[in-house]
Amino acid sequence: MNQSENRAQVRENARGEHRLPAAIATLVAMLLYGFLPNSIQPLWLRLCIIGIAAVLLGCILVVNPARTHRNTRIFRVASLALATLLVSANLVALSHTVMLLVTTKPGDGPELLAAAAQVWATNFIAFSLLFWELDRGGPTARRQRPRSELPPADFRFPQDEDDDTSREVSEQSGPVSNWRPSYVDYWYDAAVTSMSFGPGAGVPLRPRAKILATAQGLMSFVLVTLVIAHAVGALGA
Repeated sequence: MNQSENRAQVRENARGEHRLPAAIATLVAMLLYGFLPNSIQPLWLRLCIIGIAAVLLGCILVVNPARTHRNTRIFRVASLALATLLVSANLVALSHTVMLLVTTKPGDGPELLAAAAQVWATNFIAFSLLFWELDRGGPTARRQRPRSELPPADFRFPQDEDDDTSREVSEQSGPVSNWRPSYVDYWYDAAVTSMSFGPGAGVPLRPRAKILATAQGLMSFVLVTLVIAHAVGALGA
């Protein structure tokens, strides 16, 4: 890549990452949580969580409606608070789901299996948002700061070290094209972790990333194992 192309890429990064993918994922997680049955979470609690999440999302969209280009304090606090709220609320829902899966007779409650799927999907979406907000100082810092000024990476992606491979691969690497991870990269990584119980493309590096990735994989493993056991029991009933 020549200097003019590199400067153009830097200017594009400085504009900030598109907000839409993360906003859509947040809304999906809120809807999945909001429509959980009362046996998992009471309506009043779900309404409170959704109300707080909606306020936080509103603050985020006011500061950065289309792109994450303004790294104000309120934006950073609201973004981290929203991701943490979704993870925490879903953790409580997951614990209630696990209790019901253990105590409910096989063959009872198809609604419970649907709720377990909602909790599973909310789990990886919420963690993907948290990973997106934490890694390298968050989405705004990742796009606007020079690499030399970025905080230590929480995750290592293939593009971070693909500059010495074949041309068609290396031209998409970070050192060559100034590539920075976007929300879709963290969404994919969280989805793979929930399905395989191991890391996806992004390998956790820092202790906090390893702890969070382990927690996400463990939550998914417990839920999926109990759902399979419940379903097998239903078939044999």
